[in-house]
Amino acid sequence: MTPDDAIAEKDKTSSGLLALVISTLASNAPELLTGTVEMPDCALAHAPAKLKRDLLMRAYEARGADFILGMGQRIKEIGFDPVMHVLLRSAAPEVMAAKFQRFEQFTHSRHRSEIEARDRCLAVRHHAVSGPPPSGPENLLIAGLLKAMLEVLGCEGVSVDAGDAPHDRFALSWQSFQPREVADPLGMAEKRRIEPLRVYGVDETGPLARRVVRLLAEDLGRNWSAGEMARELALSTRTLQRRLSEEGTSLSVIVKAMRVREACQLLTDSDFKITEIGYWCGFSDSPHFSREFRRALGVPPALYRKTAA
Repeated sequence: MTPDDAIAEKDKTSSGLLALVISTLASNAPELLTGTVEMPDCALAHAPAKLKRDLLMRAYEARGADFILGMGQRIKEIGFDPVMHVLLRSAAPEVMAAKFQRFEQFTHSRHRSEIEARDRCLAVRHHAVSGPPPSGPENLLIAGLLKAMLEVLGCEGVSVDAGDAPHDRFALSWQSFQPREVADPLGMAEKRRIEPLRVYGVDETGPLARRVVRLLAEDLGRNWSAGEMARELALSTRTLQRRLSEEGTSLSVIVKAMRVREACQLLTDSDFKITEIGYWCGFSDSPHFSREFRRALGVPPALYRKTAA
């Protein structure tokens, strides 16, 4: 076995992606599900990438590229899912694209999507950070998934240019975009409103801090830069930083406090997996979530949930 073969055998993927492939085949091409194939149960848990790859190749050879691209439409049929909720709670396609890149980090997949946002277009390069590259069908699956997410987000007239085989460079374009309102099924907006941040190390009584908190609360899963925040508040980046400093805080401190507060609420009031909570709250990956939570409260997320139950 070559080193690349060994990596491929140990590859992990999101079980959510594997579940999407299996459920699509079960509904539209059950004859391709030979043998015993078990449906995974957690959106961010790891699943064997080899099984996903083999099923996709089987479907590609039997049904072609359009069938693989169409698999992403399956997400329109699922109910509430914490990961999909975060992705679709985005103010613009480029914000959703950045969250999708963070999702790939959370699943610890070797595969990454470099996404460049252009005028009504996302140009994507799907590649491997180590070992063998993703197969053509795997690339098409990501293209189809992004297309479906753009449509749910509010993009009209979405089309895919799959590029040349192995389809590792593709583009998605749309004719218009009108953001759609996303429901708040857990009532998190009200919880953010009534619980102050000062118990998490930030005093949000300052006028600018309050504005920052309100803006962050609209989409905590977004990776806000100081420049983006300043533009939303009609300030220069320098003025934003100076005025927050005068109020005894900073953007990074407020962001960390918001994320820890939300994580505490979800650990106590939801049955989300710990990895789902970390993703929901905007942390870059599970170790980052555990490290920042422990730094703020002195205990890791799992122990907090156990003691708060």
